[in-house]
Amino acid sequence: MKVSIDKTIRSMAIALDLAQISSNYNNFPGNDPIIENITNVNYSDHKFMHHSQRTTYIALEIANQINLDQKCKDRIYVSALLHDIGAANFLYDKSHSANLFIKEHCKIGAKITEHFPIFKDLSTIILYHHENFNGSGPMKLSENEIPIESQVIRISDLIEILYNENLSNFQQKDNIIKWVKNNCNKIFSETIVSAFLKSAMHDIFWLNLQNISFASFILDKMHPNLNMFMGIDEFEDISMIFANIIDNKSKFTATHSKGIASLAYRVSKHIGYPVEKCREMKIAGLLHDIGKLAIPLYILDKNDSLTDEEFNIIKSHAYYTKIILDRIEDIPNISEWASNHHEKLNGKGYPRGLKSDDLSEESRIMAVCDIYQALTEDRPYRKGLSSVKAFSIMDNMALENFICSNALNYLKEVIYISSHSSKKYIAASCKKKDTREMK
Repeated sequence: MKVSIDKTIRSMAIALDLAQISSNYNNFPGNDPIIENITNVNYSDHKFMHHSQRTTYIALEIANQINLDQKCKDRIYVSALLHDIGAANFLYDKSHSANLFIKEHCKIGAKITEHFPIFKDLSTIILYHHENFNGSGPMKLSENEIPIESQVIRISDLIEILYNENLSNFQQKDNIIKWVKNNCNKIFSETIVSAFLKSAMHDIFWLNLQNISFASFILDKMHPNLNMFMGIDEFEDISMIFANIIDNKSKFTATHSKGIASLAYRVSKHIGYPVEKCREMKIAGLLHDIGKLAIPLYILDKNDSLTDEEFNIIKSHAYYTKIILDRIEDIPNISEWASNHHEKLNGKGYPRGLKSDDLSEESRIMAVCDIYQALTEDRPYRKGLSSVKAFSIMDNMALENFICSNALNYLKEVIYISSHSSKKYIAASCKKKDTREMK
């Protein structure tokens, strides 16, 4: 397996933007807005549509004006795309104060990327991306103590937050430029401000901000030539990072993706798939619910019946999974297996309504693993079911041609083998204990 680092990072940035967009649904009356004290910028008002891409574009413009070297630009590119990785779930807890949110999402992002398989400086850059030039930021670093990459992302992030997609450029660019100038030597260094002003004087800068929906074209024209690829080990590491983000969104899915990944891997190994294909199935399990980052938490955690509208919203997660993973052109099989986990043999699944002829064995295995994992987990509206009860429900689903009976039998065999091995281990342990007691 050889996977483009560039395509992977951009794909994951889209997932992070979707996570922040979905958090807007959770702004119920009575919640305090997230307003940064130093800048007075209101993060709660922002829609975060194209936030990562627009921030990255601004950052690269500034990096070019400063004439930073290529390795530094590479770090800025990747860090800007992933700078809010620590906010993906932190925004959902509305009990946090603005100051705590600002500080903690930097620390969480740094922790998440601490063992990122590529770009080892990523964690440090993300940790300090809210530092201010005068030392008033959350970690109290000042001037040259702040990595230049973090300084570039700081100004780019704030400009993007201030930018309003509902206003034309001529209605807001003067105010943004004035705001940046007023914060020179406070939030930003003179070097950073000067670089921004050089870019901001050209119409094309503002037109690109306005038309960032063409982000692929715009970033392709100017981003560093990241002609770099990962093997399956590195891609699995990144998939695990995002599986943790996905599962941590809701307390009821704390191990869901990792559980399905384990089941899919074990079933694949049991039926004799090649080693690399078994690992690809595991990765598909880790990423199958990445589209749930686009779903509001109040729907995921609702302990009552969903309305028709809420059910349609939650169904869209499989669509978003495919949209996100299809952008990584090197993993078409993983994208297919991951995004088909709610399709049914009789055509009554979603989002595409595929039928048996359209569904590969791998997709069928992923579907039964997902159903079993979901049935045996605690959910807001019920406790997890036993394996016996779960398989009873799934037997009926197979009879009604919702799921594949062969795939179901493979899963049963794996669960039986695991259960049988555990019982033998327990029995052996008890026997050893009795022997010791007799002595």
